[in-house]
Amino acid sequence: MRHHQKISIARLISDLIKSDDVICKEEIALYNQIVRTFDISQDELYEAQSISQAEAVSYIRHMMPNDQKKIFSILQKAAYFDNSCVAREALLLLTLSLTLNDTTNKYKLLSSSIKGWQNVDKYVVYIESDYMPVINEEILQQYDTIANLLHLWKFEFIYIPKLTQSFREMDKDYLSDIIRYMNPRLSTTNLNDLYERLTNFTTDSFTHDYLVNSSHQNHFYDIEPSLLINVGMSHISASCPEQQDTYFINFLTIRLEDEPNCVLNEIRRFLDQYETFITEPEYHRPKRSKNLFHYHGFYKQLFDFMARHHTNGEENRILIDLSARRIWMRGIEVQMSATQLATYVFILHQTLCTHHEGLIKAGQHHPLSQKDVLRLGTTYHAICNLFREQPIVDHRSYLDDVPNIRGYITRIRTAIAHHIDIQDVNYYLPKDSADKSKYYITLDAAKIILRDTVGEYLFVDYPFWKSLR
Repeated sequence: MRHHQKISIARLISDLIKSDDVICKEEIALYNQIVRTFDISQDELYEAQSISQAEAVSYIRHMMPNDQKKIFSILQKAAYFDNSCVAREALLLLTLSLTLNDTTNKYKLLSSSIKGWQNVDKYVVYIESDYMPVINEEILQQYDTIANLLHLWKFEFIYIPKLTQSFREMDKDYLSDIIRYMNPRLSTTNLNDLYERLTNFTTDSFTHDYLVNSSHQNHFYDIEPSLLINVGMSHISASCPEQQDTYFINFLTIRLEDEPNCVLNEIRRFLDQYETFITEPEYHRPKRSKNLFHYHGFYKQLFDFMARHHTNGEENRILIDLSARRIWMRGIEVQMSATQLATYVFILHQTLCTHHEGLIKAGQHHPLSQKDVLRLGTTYHAICNLFREQPIVDHRSYLDDVPNIRGYITRIRTAIAHHIDIQDVNYYLPKDSADKSKYYITLDAAKIILRDTVGEYLFVDYPFWKSLR
């Protein structure tokens, strides 16, 4: 059996054992038996902790059908060890069953690392890239039937037009006060803009703006009408104390067939299969008070995204003003010194504008060649001079700057973490590569703007960079 298939088995059995929040003696015994049966090494068990559930399922899909059945049987045995199969266990088994037996590419499992999104609420969301009148009309006509059917099994049905309608039905001053409470720095103009967005949000804009930006999945850019289901969460421990644990949220998307009543029919099929796995019915009918803001679950996540990701209408845009020596993230200034800002721009340049895809570190374990010392020194000092009144002298060595750069990065991280919400801060921070050899920043180059006395440029297109190559 191949290496990636072994780590996939370890990932799935680990997720299943943890899914009911109880780890019994028999489950550990089965886990150890699986490790021996498939000859999974300690290194492979460790590596399994760093892959997503979607990656694991993708690897297993490429195995022979008999091997797939064997793995599924083992997972099913683990789920029923305590004579019960709870909701999260049932969802994992059902998702695996659907994706492994899918011959038409109808089902897709996606795992997204979303900071701060750690709840396990069960919901089904209708999504679409382009407005489909027939399907939306059917949902409106059958909304109560669909919602009540899902509520019986503790799933919440999320239909964006109904959500925006609930915002419109709230007292405007009441909702505006909540928006102000969530983001005290908003101007009156920006607050009104955000109110308009919340009360006029559409399914296609939700799919494009929210899902793509929040989950970082291009799959949602051009997706056919589908159901999006939160089927669980995978925990990945941080590799060192300085880093944060990561939570992969696992989403199952079900492409809707071109048939009458497609949403209701697909939900019935899904629940019928779900019922075959779960042993403890979860009949449930939650009550929701009208015209009150419910700050929990999906509603909290969506509101946080709208209120914070779209601050001042800037979304995730970064504006770096060279002449003013200032940087804005999401329309609000992040306080950095000129040298800290220059260091941040330096790492951005090395990440986005060079084939190195990051700033190569200098140290005992990552010595720089003389060529690298010269190249990095020339680039760093030239970028620093963009923000300085007094230029750096030419004979100064890049190696002299390395200790200072490490200190600047620490202060940069603190400044950004103070400004950016915890669920997204890692996308803006200078981070260490997996082998600790580089600093890099994970940002969309299309949303990073440089401004100088002449005008504004995309960061990667700034003319000055050509002189550094």
